[in-house]
Amino acid sequence: MQTKLFIHFAIALLLVGSAAPSFASVTTTQLNSSISMDNGYEVYLATSDSDQGISFGSGNDWTTTFQNSAALLTGVDYYLHVRGYDQGGIAGFLGEFSLTGLGHVFSNNSSSLTTNTIDWKTNNTGWGQSYLASVTNLGTNGVSPWGARPNIASAATWIWAGDANTQDLAYFSTKISAVSAVPVPAAVWMFGTGLGLLSLNARRKALNS
Repeated sequence: MQTKLFIHFAIALLLVGSAAPSFASVTTTQLNSSISMDNGYEVYLATSDSDQGISFGSGNDWTTTFQNSAALLTGVDYYLHVRGYDQGGIAGFLGEFSLTGLGHVFSNNSSSLTTNTIDWKTNNTGWGQSYLASVTNLGTNGVSPWGARPNIASAATWIWAGDANTQDLAYFSTKISAVSAVPVPAAVWMFGTGLGLLSLNARRKALNS
């Protein structure tokens, strides 16, 4: 009897595991951004690196840290695109980004990302165009002439595409990847229930013997 019960339970568990939604599929990932740009910016979410995507924020004041957020769909890969423009003097882009939820990670395989010269690609010509071989490093948060920008990590790097004194436009891109589903809670619950039934059946047999 105990063997038959276990077989029935195992079959039910397999059926539930294949039909129930995963934990990742019922959570929402939110992208949060804190951006300081000399002088102005627009930030977009795209599903292709060659497309601009949909705007979810903008600002034009290099003394201000602007904060924006957007929701990401489960199972969809995204590209975070930032267009920066200068209106005189040196240009620069400083930012900190985070993901809340379990559905996505940044290109550094983490839920947090700052501007740096490794995880970002950039050019002066636009989306879908060739990226420069390297990203211009202008120093970490706190460097002159900008000073420390609030709500952005001190390790974040001011970056630009090419010469920050002569290039008035810069396009920045980094990937946000969807992650695989995690174990199914319904199946875990069924597993625990099945173990309880097996234990109860064994106890009844002991009482009847």
